[in-house]
Amino acid sequence: MHITTNALDHHGIVCGIFDELEIGSIIDEVFPKVGQHKLAHSIVIKAMILNCLGFTDSRLYLYSQYFENLPVERLLGPGVSASDLTDDVLGRTLDKIYEVDPTQLFMKISMKMMEIVNLKVIQLHCDDTNFSVHGNYEPEDGSSAIELTYGHAKDKRYDLKRFSMGMIVNQYGMPLFTQAYSGNSSDKETIVEAMKRLKENIEFPDDVYFIADSSLYSEDNVKALKDMKWITRVPSTIHLCKELLISDIEFKQGKDSRYSFYETMVEYGDIKQKWVVVHSTEMHKRKDITLEKKIKKIVKEAQKELKELKK
Repeated sequence: MHITTNALDHHGIVCGIFDELEIGSIIDEVFPKVGQHKLAHSIVIKAMILNCLGFTDSRLYLYSQYFENLPVERLLGPGVSASDLTDDVLGRTLDKIYEVDPTQLFMKISMKMMEIVNLKVIQLHCDDTNFSVHGNYEPEDGSSAIELTYGHAKDKRYDLKRFSMGMIVNQYGMPLFTQAYSGNSSDKETIVEAMKRLKENIEFPDDVYFIADSSLYSEDNVKALKDMKWITRVPSTIHLCKELLISDIEFKQGKDSRYSFYETMVEYGDIKQKWVVVHSTEMHKRKDITLEKKIKKIVKEAQKELKELKK
C-alpha cells in the first residue's frame, strides 16, 4: 500500500472561514460558471486567497507549482488538481472580476459576512495607502482602468510608478470596502468617494461614525458629508484651529489622568460641529525635552560662533 501525506498548514483554517462566510456562493451568484470550463470562479478565487496568504509572488504560469505539495482536493474540492490552476484559468477569473467591478463584489461579500457574524457596526475606520510598481505601464487610450503613474510616494520611492488603495473597516478591523485608485489620486477626494459609495451600498445604523485622519478635513469635504457623522483631526493649517490652539482655554480633567480636554462648538463649511482640544501631559513632557535639546544646540552653536569672532 502506497500512502502519501500533505500538510494542511494554515490553509485549512482559511478554507474553513471562506466556506463558513459563504463567499463561494456569492461569487457563483455574481458570475456563475458557464461553458465547458472545469473550475467555477469561486474555486479559482479560493485558490488565489490561499496563494496570497502564502506570500508567494510568481508569474501566473508558475501558479500551479504552489499547490503541488498541498492536499488540493481537500482544500478546493473533489476532482480539482494543481494542474487545473493554469494562467488561462486565472486570467479568465480576473477578467470576470474586472467586468463586475471588484469593489462591488467586495461589498456584496461584506454584506453577507456582516449578516452571518451578526455584529453591530458603530465605527467605520477609513484610510488609504499606495504601492510602488516596477515597469513603464503606459496608459491605454480609452481605458477605464486606473492609471499606474507617479504620485505621493509613502515608501519614499519617488522613482517608481504606483497605485493607491483605499479601505474602510469596522471597529473590529473587518474590511467592508476596498478600492484601487490611480497613483496620482488625492486622498482628500478618494476618502470621501469611498465613504459615500459604502453608505450607498450597505445600510448602517444612523449612529454609525466614520473615522479618518486629517486628510478628510477640508471645507468641501465637510459640506459633502453633511448627512453623515464623522470623527477626524482638524489640521493646524485651518485658521480657526490656529486661533484655538494659541488662545487661553480652560481644560477639564479626563477620566484618564494623563489627559485633559476642552470642548467648543464651531461652524466650518456651513456645518456646525464639536471640536475637542486634547492636552497630554506625557506629550507635553516630551515636547519640553525636545525644546530643551534644541535650545542647548542653538546655545552651543552660538557660543562656537562667538569664539570664532573673538579670534
